[in-house]
Amino acid sequence: MSMPHVVHPWSHAPGTVLRALVPSPAPDQRPIAEALFAAGFVASAIAAAHVSGDSEVSALADVWRETQTSDAALARLITDASGALVPSLPVREDGSPRFVLRIPDANAAAEALVAEHGEHGAAAELRLFLDEALRDGDRYVDASPGVGFATLSAATGTARVSAIALCDDAGQLAALEASARSSAAIPFVTARLSTSLGELPLAASLDGATTVVHAGSAASVAPLMSGALAALQRREIGAVAWRCGRADEGGRDGESLQIAAAVLGVFGFQHFALAQGADGPELVPADAMATNEMIFSLEPSLLARFGA
Repeated sequence: MSMPHVVHPWSHAPGTVLRALVPSPAPDQRPIAEALFAAGFVASAIAAAHVSGDSEVSALADVWRETQTSDAALARLITDASGALVPSLPVREDGSPRFVLRIPDANAAAEALVAEHGEHGAAAELRLFLDEALRDGDRYVDASPGVGFATLSAATGTARVSAIALCDDAGQLAALEASARSSAAIPFVTARLSTSLGELPLAASLDGATTVVHAGSAASVAPLMSGALAALQRREIGAVAWRCGRADEGGRDGESLQIAAAVLGVFGFQHFALAQGADGPELVPADAMATNEMIFSLEPSLLARFGA
């Protein structure tokens, strides 16, 4: 079972979302239009329905005009881009989404929208950690970026961070680059067709800077780290985030945790989970939070940022 949704004051990045480039229109926007309407983004649902010519969805959305600033901003983006965008839950100071994701497949976009804005709350542990941990000059490497929530979150936080996403295929790479353009984050995001850390620049760009890696599953930790042994020995990687959940049911996979923890422990990493403290999220020893699947392995230099 994952940790319950953590209420947290998400950081705000300066500026506003730029207009998106115009791609070829998606063949069917109805799923994302319906999901937008269900999430309360009514103006955005109307815009998505208008793009696809779906009069039924437009008529349904048109009966309710109580919209929010972020919804209006997203609707303008959808209209300009001739396609659906998934807005982030955290917003900028002007109320617009902190970032937006462009997901070509409408069904996948609808699923992402529900995951971000659904009644159970966003899976925010990794992004909360990045907001708290990253500093100017740091690098974030996502070896399991999915549709790009954590990659775009790292690139649009208050710290000036370079984010690298290791993509499985050209489609994922193109979608992430399009999301970065739509989020005014293209200078800070690099998408690569790769599964290895071996060719990446991991050395600190500024004094005190480090690299934070999201490995994905616990099973990916050992093979991923094998391509970065020199960087680990030089202490260029300050943190590795990974998930040790069981595929068949909720809860932590103890065996996977032990293997991944042992691999990183050789290089001095200590293992933590995120908990809700009196003053917000805090790191606690992983063994003390037996239900948390997301583990944060920290090298001592980065652990010092948290006053431990």
